[in-house]
Amino acid sequence: MSDSVLLLRRVRERSGGAGEAAPAGPVGGPGLVPSPRRKRGRRRRFYPEHRVYRARCSFLDLSEEQVLRRYRLDKAAIAGLCRELGADLESLTGRSHALPVAVKVTSALTFLASGSFQTATRDSTGISQSAMSNCLAQFLEALQRRAARYITFPTPVHTGTAAGAFPGVLGLVGSMHVALRAPSENEPAYRNAGNYHSMNMQVVCDASGTITNVVAKFPGSCPNAAVLENSALARLLEGARPDGAWLLGDRSYPLKPWLMTPIAAPRGAAEERYNALHHQALAALRRTLALLRLRFRCLDKGRGCLQYAPQKVCQIFLACCILHNIALRRHMPLELPEGSPPPETEPELPMPAPPGHISSEARAVRARIVQQVKDGLG
Repeated sequence: MSDSVLLLRRVRERSGGAGEAAPAGPVGGPGLVPSPRRKRGRRRRFYPEHRVYRARCSFLDLSEEQVLRRYRLDKAAIAGLCRELGADLESLTGRSHALPVAVKVTSALTFLASGSFQTATRDSTGISQSAMSNCLAQFLEALQRRAARYITFPTPVHTGTAAGAFPGVLGLVGSMHVALRAPSENEPAYRNAGNYHSMNMQVVCDASGTITNVVAKFPGSCPNAAVLENSALARLLEGARPDGAWLLGDRSYPLKPWLMTPIAAPRGAAEERYNALHHQALAALRRTLALLRLRFRCLDKGRGCLQYAPQKVCQIFLACCILHNIALRRHMPLELPEGSPPPETEPELPMPAPPGHISSEARAVRARIVQQVKDGLG
């Protein structure tokens, strides 16, 4: 008997295994039956015959007050959005459990109102966070295609409406910085004067707070004057040369025949009164930008920056402006959830005097307005 067979027997005896031992392998082999080789391949996932889906909360099941607090729109406005965006948001597949249009719309609205996917997932629909992200992307694309229906600039050939006591105001122009994560490309261009990364969004509104023009494509380091100069709005007003109508802007913009700015060093009661009326008229713009942050908390820097690429951040801001106009048209009150802190007030960024030559025509237009103010004082 060979030494290998004797060694195998001793191992079996020490193991103390009762019963019949496994048959030995060939002489000189390992003495154990080799295990069959595992079959490699992707495991198939088997679903139960009757799957259980999480119940979804419909906005129609909520009270009108709950709908306003959660979505910032009323039931009729949400139903209107579902009808209007249905062609773009309807699922192209024939699956019976595809997300309905109403779920996609309310999920996106909840994110814009709260700035959190977790809030939307918990309170709105019960869908996963990845599904929430897809709903938001589809909603933003669909709403962006219809932006011209909700944001329209008045024709400059008509005389502007008065903003308070300031004559001939066609609109109020200003900027709003929306914080975002540091982009991987050209990062310094997005760092603004407040030392955080942002997109510089130009907004024009009227005295009632309705947004009439949005330019959302420039990084945070771009000055307000450069954003306006490179916008289609500036080209429109330069060509139309409206008579007796102009925009109002703060000291970060240059004086133009169609853009009135404050007087840096006022002399006399008339110029001081001009500055006072100018500041009073711009209050509608400041209130509009504050309402945007208050209504849509995703724009509030105090809740953290948006974790998206610049293009997606611009889509989010444009969607918020459209929904803001819808809310104003329907006279919806702005109510925050109980216990929710107010949005952080954005510190005023430095506004250096914009470079460039001021035309004599622009000075003459402002002088005529000052004279009108002086005649009113007299």
